[in-house]
Order: sequence, then structure tokens, then C-alpha cells
Amino acid sequence: MSILSSIGLFWLLWTPQAGITAAHVVAGDRVEAEFRDHRANLDRFFVSLRTTVARRAPELLATFQDPPPEPVVFGYGLLPRIVDDFSSENEAPVSSFSYSWPITGEYVDGEAQKLQRVAEEFEKVAPNVTPDVIQEFILEYRTLVRNQRTIDGYIQYNRLWQRAIARDRPRFDQMTTLYELMISGDRDTTEAIQAVLGVPEVPLFVGVEGYLPDAIVLRVPVYTDIGDVTFLRNVENAIENMWRVQEAEAVYGLDIEFRQVDVTDLYPETVGPEPGDPVDLLSHASRFPEDGAVLTTGAEATHGFVGRYVALGPGDVTVRTLAHEFGHVLGFRDGYVRGYRDLGESGFEILELTSAFDDIMSAPREGRVLGTHFRLIMDGLR
Repeated sequence: MSILSSIGLFWLLWTPQAGITAAHVVAGDRVEAEFRDHRANLDRFFVSLRTTVARRAPELLATFQDPPPEPVVFGYGLLPRIVDDFSSENEAPVSSFSYSWPITGEYVDGEAQKLQRVAEEFEKVAPNVTPDVIQEFILEYRTLVRNQRTIDGYIQYNRLWQRAIARDRPRFDQMTTLYELMISGDRDTTEAIQAVLGVPEVPLFVGVEGYLPDAIVLRVPVYTDIGDVTFLRNVENAIENMWRVQEAEAVYGLDIEFRQVDVTDLYPETVGPEPGDPVDLLSHASRFPEDGAVLTTGAEATHGFVGRYVALGPGDVTVRTLAHEFGHVLGFRDGYVRGYRDLGESGFEILELTSAFDDIMSAPREGRVLGTHFRLIMDGLR
């Protein structure tokens, strides 16, 4: 499951007391520093390997050009790449995951040890290495790069959710109670929780464009400070296509209306954020008109805030994830549960439980939009 594909937040930002650095921040800084050291070592291995490829197997050079990617940088104005949905054929319908700085740190340590082993083996054979053996080391390098990207995702995930937990402990205490109830395996309890989480808080700006017994089209105005018209068109198509449902003779759909707002209009009294700047997303979103949803940038990872906005992070985002996050804009909460354990100086362990239900808000990786979603929205508008 993508750790980045299912985020729906109530509180994002946490402001520590003056002079105090929270444990989860200190733990995260330590793990991230170790990760950056690992990335630097991987870059040195790449340079050494590529030099040998150029000398001993130049025919492979054309397929071995890319150094390890820089760690993910997030900030205002950085847009993700919209990609196809991931395959989920082998996923269990109910899965429990946990993430923490100690777990991520162990992953970094394990990858560092793998890299050291590979680098030492390569150093021994480099003077007389054959093209076939070089090809094997290239494959090892690509595995290390793939795992580097995964670690980077874990780091951004931890940063996002550890700060959210620190900001709103009472809310996450409730979610932890739900988590414990759901892992108990009691079917009646699970269904009762799902019924509670599935009731949408439909915002007033959602309107009905077409309302017939056999056709419902919801109009959703969306303010955005994103100037890339092609990107916005792709977002619009992705969400509208996912939120188009036909059940028997009934047809349901969305009509998204983007309304562009210049950042200078959002910050008339001061200088607004520049591309790459960090953004206080709650404060930033509050500057947009309230008679519409908001699509903006600056998040560590793409997520939705119930009834208000979708904030985009720089990492790849799937079509289904966009549809899930837009479900938050329409008033739906997540149909899965995220709790936590306090690890003291190591921050928090984040406990995530995906649901047995297959709708888009319960299973953002493989779920479907249902006619039920539209009927619940219509009930909320009455």
C-alpha cells in the first residue's frame, strides 16, 4: 500500500513552545541526517560504478546515466506528476501497518549496510571486472535507488503525521480507540465505526447542477492559485472521471469549476509565498474565498482537509488518490483508521488500519466511487 496515497488531515501544523523542540522533531532530524549521509554514499558509489562502466563496458553507458535522486523537497508551487493507479492484485482486504522514526531508522541502517557490502565487493573486482559482472552491480545499484525512494517516502509520511498527532492528541486518542476496536475483529463493531466515519459533512458550496430521478450532477467550485492550465485540466479530468457512476438506470457525476486566484490577491498586505517556500497550509487556505473548495500546493504529501481543500505535495499522485482526497472536500472522512503509540524520545508510532470496505474513502488505493456517496451528499444538502 502506498504510504503516501491516503492522507486526510484535520490539523496539519504544530507550533512548539518557544525554546522547546518536540521529541518527534528531534528523532526525525536524526533519522533524516542519517538518510542524507546514506544518499551521499550512494552517490559516491554511482560515480565509481559509472567511471568503471565507461572504461570497461562503454556499451552499457547509455542505460546508466542517472545518479540517485535528491531527497524530496516540498514547498509552495511544486506540482506532482499524475500517474496511473498502482496494481493492488495481491493486497489483502484488511491490512495493518505501523510507521515510526525507529522503524525508518532501522531501514536506513539496513540500506547503509547493503551499500557498504556492495561497494566493498565492487572495489575488489573493479580493476578486472567483466561487462556481465558490471551489469549485476548496475542492478544492485538500481535496487538501492528504489529503496532510497521508499525511505524518502517514509520520512515525509512520518513528518506529516507525527506533527499532526502532536497538534491534536485528543482527536488521535479517539482514533486509537477505534483502531483497537477494529483490530479486535468484531464485525458488528467494524460496521458501526464505518457507518460513523462514512457520514459526510457536506460543505455549503456544493451545489446540484442536474437533479432528476435518474441523473444527479454536483457542481463544485474550486479556487486555486495554480497557474498551470494543462495540469488543472488533468486534475479535473482525473477527478471527474473517477466520480462518474452509473448504477442501474441512475447516473451520477461531478462538474468541477476551477477559479484561478493570483497569489498577490491572497496576500494584499504582504508578500506571498515564492515557489519552494514552506507554507502554513491552514493559514494559506483561509485566505481563499469560502464559497468554494481550494486546490493549492506546499504539502509534504498530497492530502485533503474535510470540507475545505486539497493540498498537493511534490511526489507522484495517482488518479485514484486524487479522487480520494477530493472526497474529503465533499465532506467525507477516511473510512480507515489511523491511531498512534507514544514512543517518548522517539516520537510516535503511527498505526494505520485499512478497511475491508472497497469504497474510495475506505480503500484509496483500489476503492470505487459508489452511488451511495452521491446519495449521502444529497442527504447532507437537504
